[in-house]
Amino acid sequence: MSGGEIFHFAGEEIAPGSGGEVSLDLGDGPAGNPRSIPVYIMNGAKKGPVLALTAGIHGDELNGVSVVHHLIHGDDHITGTPDDRIDLSEMSGTLICVPVVNIEGMLLEQREAPDNRDINRQFPGKSEGNQSQRIADAVFQGVVKISDYLIDLHSAPHSRTNLPHVRANFDHEECMDIARAFGTRIILHSEGPSGSLRREASNAGTPTILLEAGTAHRFEIDAVHSGIEGVLNVMSYLGMIHRDVRLPPIRLLVRRSKWARAEAGGLLHSLVGVGDHVKKGQVIALVTDPLGARTQSIESPRTGVIVGLAMSPLVRAGDPIANIVLCSKARWKRAQ
Repeated sequence: MSGGEIFHFAGEEIAPGSGGEVSLDLGDGPAGNPRSIPVYIMNGAKKGPVLALTAGIHGDELNGVSVVHHLIHGDDHITGTPDDRIDLSEMSGTLICVPVVNIEGMLLEQREAPDNRDINRQFPGKSEGNQSQRIADAVFQGVVKISDYLIDLHSAPHSRTNLPHVRANFDHEECMDIARAFGTRIILHSEGPSGSLRREASNAGTPTILLEAGTAHRFEIDAVHSGIEGVLNVMSYLGMIHRDVRLPPIRLLVRRSKWARAEAGGLLHSLVGVGDHVKKGQVIALVTDPLGARTQSIESPRTGVIVGLAMSPLVRAGDPIANIVLCSKARWKRAQ
């Protein structure tokens, strides 16, 4: 519990009912300059839980960065103006915002850290390990260990896009509680790979869920809006803010998804979009050679909803084309 009193973070003090910029130290860079991860603390005037938001673990995934920015500063990008979504004088608890974990990856416009490792496979990290392990350790020790709950914000890789959906461990009751509260139409069961933030944080006692929304290298207003609404829903559920929770008519809890894959390389011509309902055996894409003379059909391996879709027109045999979750058409119509 926090809020209603001074919040201590990385040697700094944030008064109740106020916000402030702080940072997590990462040591010196190659030019001898200090490196750090910017953090913004929103400390409520009243006591309540500590909720952390992390974005930009993958440096090319920017929708989550925008979600956190809008929650801190509002749509006009200026804190303390009427469009702010969070009133710190009325908020209970503390919101720890980490807009970009992988700062250098973002500047390089790449998914990985500068050492070409995936930070989201390095948690809980090592204080004396490689660059990625040190970044993971700084976040884990500085943020995860002091938070009651955590929401990790992601997008699909640059060659794919995702329908906004939450991934959570269905066998972890508190993870499922906040996943349901978030309010996406689909919640997909996933503990997360070994070394991922959501898996290691949940195992360490901080229930964590992950949002997948949109694609990399851009801000997409629909994906950003889904993230903003979801975080505010969770804050309302946790009693941090006063707000009606806005949920879809039906939420689909799905334990498994399956990828349709290309059986031949060439140029991809998708016939469906994310959020579309497809039937087993339905042709969802065509693959042609560069001149269009030869065509291979890609069929859906199951009846369900497309939550992930390839965007690059260049494919090789075995490449993932569409990620499909099991769902009847009638249930999907009720959820829309």
